[in-house]
Amino acid sequence: MRKKTVLCVDDEKIVLDSLKKELKNALGNDYNIEIVESGAEALEIFKELQSDNIEIPIVISDYIMPDMKGDEVLKAIKFENPRVYNILLTGQATIEGVTNAINKAGLYRYIAKPWETNDLVLTVQEAIKSYQKDVELEKRRIELEIANEKLIKLDQAKSYFLGLLSHELNTPLIGINGNAKFIKEITDDEDIKESAEHILESEAKLRKFADLSLLITRIQTNKYDTTFYEEKLFDSIEASIYNNQSKISSKKLNISKNYNCDDKLIKIDSSLITKAIDIVLDNSIKFSKENGTIQISSQKIKNDTEIIIRDFGDGFTPKVLENLFQFFSADDLMSHSEGTGLSLAAAKLIMEMHGFQIYAKNSENGGAEIHLIF
Repeated sequence: MRKKTVLCVDDEKIVLDSLKKELKNALGNDYNIEIVESGAEALEIFKELQSDNIEIPIVISDYIMPDMKGDEVLKAIKFENPRVYNILLTGQATIEGVTNAINKAGLYRYIAKPWETNDLVLTVQEAIKSYQKDVELEKRRIELEIANEKLIKLDQAKSYFLGLLSHELNTPLIGINGNAKFIKEITDDEDIKESAEHILESEAKLRKFADLSLLITRIQTNKYDTTFYEEKLFDSIEASIYNNQSKISSKKLNISKNYNCDDKLIKIDSSLITKAIDIVLDNSIKFSKENGTIQISSQKIKNDTEIIIRDFGDGFTPKVLENLFQFFSADDLMSHSEGTGLSLAAAKLIMEMHGFQIYAKNSENGGAEIHLIF
């Protein structure tokens, strides 16, 4: 591996020899010390070293030189490689020259001649540390960019897959649904009718998954054609109750409504917001006990309206609560549980695309609560 190089520029040979000796003693064999006697030669050597992929963390230059002043040399080097740490070394620099070096050459430090060896060595060592940190940060930045590009591609692939899966599922599901209904109508055999009903139930679950997958894909890829109008919030709640009425009736549930604030007009895509409330209400129905109650309440919080949908089931376990709004939670997939893999994550996606919020918690008196803040 080629050693890093410290480049020293001064038109006096005796100064260069002294610099080389002191820096060699301080840095040991880890660095080469390259010395040149003019600005033009410094630029030439600097470019050669760079073309050979040799790192040059530090350039030390005198200010007063015949062909180019030190600030001009450092400025040109900084242009070639912005990461280089520049040190101006002279006893004759004007304020204008130092200012120019600071502003245009990114001057790290100005050291007056004659220098103190300890001061020079400490300055160089600190500059090397800073350079190494910069290199490491740049390396991490590049790694993060590469990782981010991979994540973007994976996310795009996931969205494409969900869309494709949804499309490919819907076509055969139409046939399955129609044939199962036909079988129920033409047979008097109760066992066959029961089997057909199981087929319809499974078809409904698959259709729900397909529809949610397609909805999520369209939203995430900005291909959902949203239509925003000012609508009354409670109308969406009533629409959702109507959409879930058959499930509510089948479990003989009571829907208790307690609105503690006035209804208000909000700018929403009503079909999407109704869908989000559908998902939350469906979740509450699923985990409610037969003949139980689901409470739907509202309250005013400053300028926001908070809708709370509460069931009186067993509530969320800590693990489920932690991953409740995550797409395809690993625990849900491994345990084959239903309803949380996509549904509540889709509700969160809909709420957030409107600039609204959603969160869940266990109620103090039992059951689960999902809060939607508009």
